Amino acid sequence: MKSKRYSIRLNGESLIEFAEKQGNFTDTIKYLIEKEIFQNGIRDLQTIIPTKRSDEYFKNGGINK
Repeated sequence: MKSKRYSIRLNGESLIEFAEKQGNFTDTIKYLIEKEIFQNGIRDLQTIIPTKRSDEYFKNGGINK
């Protein structure tokens, strides 16, 4: 199995708080990716998610109004 390293920059209080609450941040991110793949297959999320996401966006089920 191939392995590749990625790094991310988190900005926003809730993202940082979430990351700091994780006992194993890497495993958490892997889990979220695996869940996405299982539910929706492998796809480029950038083609469907907006660059700016607000609480309202998520309250509307991921639909911009």
